[in-house]
Amino acid sequence: MKVNKLIAIVSILFLVSCSKNEMKISRADKTVVAELVEQSPIYITKNDDGSFEVNENNRIGSTDWVFSIESNLPLSSIVPDVQRLKEKKYKDGMHPDSKKMYFIYLDTISKKPAYLPIDGFDFVTNESPNDSVLKFKKETSVEQFIQEMVKITTNDTVTEAVKIFVY
Repeated sequence: MKVNKLIAIVSILFLVSCSKNEMKISRADKTVVAELVEQSPIYITKNDDGSFEVNENNRIGSTDWVFSIESNLPLSSIVPDVQRLKEKKYKDGMHPDSKKMYFIYLDTISKKPAYLPIDGFDFVTNESPNDSVLKFKKETSVEQFIQEMVKITTNDTVTEAVKIFVY
Protein backbone atom coordinates (compact mmCIF):
# COMPACT_ATOMS: atom_id res chain seq x y z
CA MET A 1 0.00 0.00 0.00
CA LYS A 2 2.80 2.42 0.92
CA VAL A 3 4.67 1.42 -2.22
CA ASN A 4 1.67 2.28 -4.41
CA LYS A 5 1.34 5.71 -2.78
CA LEU A 6 5.05 6.33 -3.25
CA ILE A 7 4.89 5.32 -6.92
CA ALA A 8 1.87 7.60 -7.44
CA ILE A 9 3.61 10.57 -5.80
CA VAL A 10 6.83 10.02 -7.76
CA SER A 11 4.86 9.67 -11.01
CA ILE A 12 2.99 12.92 -10.40
CA LEU A 13 6.20 14.76 -9.56
CA PHE A 14 7.86 13.35 -12.67
CA LEU A 15 4.98 14.43 -14.93
CA VAL A 16 4.87 17.92 -13.42
CA SER A 17 8.63 18.39 -13.74
CA CYS A 18 8.59 17.32 -17.39
CA SER A 19 6.16 19.99 -18.52
CA LYS A 20 7.64 21.99 -21.35
CA ASN A 21 7.04 25.59 -22.22
CA GLU A 22 6.24 25.91 -25.89
CA MET A 23 7.43 28.83 -27.95
CA LYS A 24 4.85 30.12 -30.38
CA ILE A 25 6.65 31.45 -33.41
CA SER A 26 5.19 33.89 -35.89
CA ARG A 27 3.13 32.90 -38.91
CA ALA A 28 2.83 34.32 -42.42
CA ASP A 29 1.26 33.14 -45.66
CA LYS A 30 4.34 33.08 -47.88
CA THR A 31 7.77 31.50 -47.83
CA VAL A 32 10.70 33.82 -48.42
CA VAL A 33 13.50 31.31 -47.78
CA ALA A 34 12.52 27.66 -47.51
CA GLU A 35 15.67 26.00 -46.24
CA LEU A 36 18.97 26.77 -44.58
CA VAL A 37 21.89 24.35 -44.42
CA GLU A 38 24.14 25.64 -41.66
CA GLN A 39 22.34 27.57 -38.97
CA SER A 40 22.70 28.56 -35.35
CA PRO A 41 19.53 29.26 -33.34
CA ILE A 42 19.17 32.32 -31.15
CA TYR A 43 16.12 32.29 -28.88
CA ILE A 44 14.34 35.35 -27.51
CA THR A 45 11.72 34.49 -24.92
CA LYS A 46 9.74 36.13 -22.16
CA ASN A 47 10.40 34.89 -18.63
CA ASP A 48 7.74 34.30 -16.00
CA ASP A 49 8.69 37.59 -14.30
CA GLY A 50 8.04 39.55 -17.54
CA SER A 51 11.68 40.14 -18.47
CA PHE A 52 13.13 39.08 -21.80
CA GLU A 53 15.90 36.56 -22.24
CA VAL A 54 18.24 36.12 -25.19
CA ASN A 55 19.78 32.67 -25.38
CA GLU A 56 22.64 33.00 -27.81
CA ASN A 57 24.74 30.13 -26.46
CA ASN A 58 24.28 28.08 -29.64
CA ARG A 59 25.50 30.69 -32.07
CA ILE A 60 28.46 29.84 -34.29
CA GLY A 61 30.10 32.63 -36.26
CA SER A 62 30.44 30.84 -39.58
CA THR A 63 26.76 29.86 -39.84
CA ASP A 64 23.49 31.59 -40.63
CA TRP A 65 21.98 32.94 -37.41
CA VAL A 66 18.28 32.22 -36.98
CA PHE A 67 16.24 34.20 -34.45
CA SER A 68 13.44 32.17 -32.94
CA ILE A 69 11.25 34.72 -31.20
CA GLU A 70 7.97 34.34 -29.36
CA SER A 71 5.33 35.78 -31.68
CA ASN A 72 3.56 37.89 -29.06
CA LEU A 73 6.63 39.82 -27.89
CA PRO A 74 6.55 43.55 -28.66
CA LEU A 75 8.93 44.63 -31.40
CA SER A 76 10.51 47.26 -29.15
CA SER A 77 11.71 44.56 -26.74
CA ILE A 78 13.73 42.62 -29.32
CA VAL A 79 15.21 45.41 -31.45
CA PRO A 80 18.15 46.28 -29.14
CA ASP A 81 19.30 42.65 -28.94
CA VAL A 82 18.83 41.98 -32.65
CA GLN A 83 20.79 45.13 -33.53
CA ARG A 84 23.54 44.25 -31.00
CA LEU A 85 23.94 40.75 -32.42
CA LYS A 86 23.85 42.05 -35.99
CA GLU A 87 26.72 44.42 -35.22
CA LYS A 88 28.60 41.63 -33.48
CA LYS A 89 28.22 39.26 -36.45
CA TYR A 90 29.37 41.75 -39.07
CA LYS A 91 32.01 43.70 -37.16
CA ASP A 92 35.33 44.05 -38.90
CA GLY A 93 37.59 41.20 -38.04
CA MET A 94 40.18 38.85 -39.42
CA HIS A 95 37.60 36.74 -41.29
CA PRO A 96 34.59 38.43 -42.89
CA ASP A 97 31.29 36.68 -42.19
CA SER A 98 29.32 36.07 -45.37
CA LYS A 99 26.48 34.18 -43.70
CA LYS A 100 23.13 35.88 -43.08
CA MET A 101 20.71 36.47 -40.24
CA TYR A 102 17.05 35.40 -40.31
CA PHE A 103 13.82 35.42 -38.36
CA ILE A 104 12.10 32.03 -38.41
CA TYR A 105 8.33 31.81 -38.91
CA LEU A 106 5.77 29.24 -39.99
CA ASP A 107 4.40 29.43 -43.53
CA THR A 108 0.69 28.77 -43.00
CA ILE A 109 0.16 27.66 -46.63
CA SER A 110 2.92 25.04 -46.85
CA LYS A 111 2.83 24.38 -43.08
CA LYS A 112 6.63 24.39 -42.95
CA PRO A 113 9.21 26.62 -41.29
CA ALA A 114 10.36 29.55 -43.39
CA TYR A 115 13.01 32.21 -42.93
CA LEU A 116 12.95 35.99 -43.33
CA PRO A 117 16.37 37.53 -44.06
CA ILE A 118 17.03 40.55 -41.85
CA ASP A 119 20.42 41.66 -43.15
CA GLY A 120 18.77 44.44 -45.15
CA PHE A 121 16.91 45.76 -42.10
CA ASP A 122 18.45 48.71 -40.32
CA PHE A 123 16.69 49.51 -37.06
CA VAL A 124 17.04 53.26 -36.51
CA THR A 125 16.42 55.15 -33.27
CA ASN A 126 15.23 58.39 -34.80
CA GLU A 127 13.41 59.28 -37.96
CA SER A 128 15.15 61.37 -40.59
CA PRO A 129 12.96 63.38 -42.99
CA ASN A 130 15.28 62.58 -45.93
CA ASP A 131 15.18 58.81 -45.51
CA SER A 132 12.59 56.31 -46.58
CA VAL A 133 11.62 54.68 -43.29
CA LEU A 134 9.10 52.01 -42.36
CA LYS A 135 7.40 52.90 -39.08
CA PHE A 136 6.15 50.43 -36.50
CA LYS A 137 4.61 51.21 -33.14
CA LYS A 138 6.66 49.87 -30.25
CA GLU A 139 3.81 47.61 -29.14
CA THR A 140 3.62 45.94 -32.58
CA SER A 141 4.05 42.21 -32.05
CA VAL A 142 6.89 40.31 -33.66
CA GLU A 143 4.29 38.33 -35.61
CA GLN A 144 2.73 41.49 -37.09
CA PHE A 145 6.18 42.79 -37.98
CA ILE A 146 7.18 39.55 -39.73
CA GLN A 147 3.90 39.43 -41.66
CA GLU A 148 4.45 42.97 -42.95
CA MET A 149 8.10 42.37 -43.85
CA VAL A 150 7.32 39.09 -45.64
CA LYS A 151 5.00 41.07 -47.94
CA ILE A 152 7.85 43.29 -49.20
CA THR A 153 10.59 40.63 -49.23
CA THR A 154 11.08 38.34 -52.22
CA ASN A 155 13.61 35.71 -53.20
CA ASP A 156 15.84 35.89 -50.15
CA THR A 157 16.36 39.63 -50.39
CA VAL A 158 14.77 42.93 -49.56
CA THR A 159 14.64 45.14 -52.65
CA GLU A 160 16.94 47.64 -50.93
CA ALA A 161 18.20 48.45 -47.46
CA VAL A 162 15.15 49.11 -45.32
CA LYS A 163 15.29 51.50 -42.40
CA ILE A 164 12.88 50.55 -39.65
CA PHE A 165 11.83 53.07 -37.03
CA VAL A 166 10.07 51.74 -33.92
CA TYR A 167 8.24 54.51 -32.10
